[in-house]
Amino acid sequence: MARRRATNVRKKKPNYPERRPAPWWQWGLGILVVGGFVYFLYSLNKGASNESVPEKAASLPPAEARIRETPDFSFYTMLPEQEVIIPEGEIKTRKRQERLGRAKPGQYVIQAGSFRSIRDADRLKAKLALLGVEAKIQPATIRGTQWYRVRIGPFRQMNEVEKIRTRLRQNRIDSVVQAVKQ
Repeated sequence: MARRRATNVRKKKPNYPERRPAPWWQWGLGILVVGGFVYFLYSLNKGASNESVPEKAASLPPAEARIRETPDFSFYTMLPEQEVIIPEGEIKTRKRQERLGRAKPGQYVIQAGSFRSIRDADRLKAKLALLGVEAKIQPATIRGTQWYRVRIGPFRQMNEVEKIRTRLRQNRIDSVVQAVKQ
């Protein structure tokens, strides 16, 4: 038999794409973008620190004037005179006393929310209206800040209060019961 001749077998090169180095202009553009970003961050930090220091120093009154000023705490004396928040345990006690006929006469109001924005208060009032609950928005100024209270009532009996509060709880609306002094 005839012998086979060994053929020169060459190994094939793998089909990897050739890597070309990035052109110099791409490197330059990348360095320029990174440098610009770093400068931007630096200028933000520098500008914030320069502006806030003089403002803060100018707005603070002298130490003597700060010590002599007495804060106005009239809100804390006015609130107990007008309305008292009733704790949860007390609500059940008053309800039981009403059933037994030993309840003291009084008026109760449910506060469903208190907001700084009238839009938020109006939104809650609309939500309550969809539940069949008539609510009122009562503006109140506390320490110079305007608040808008969403209130339901007045009610004469605690049973009525509990019916409304149950409906509010079912719709995930927190509320507070207040006894209104006349």
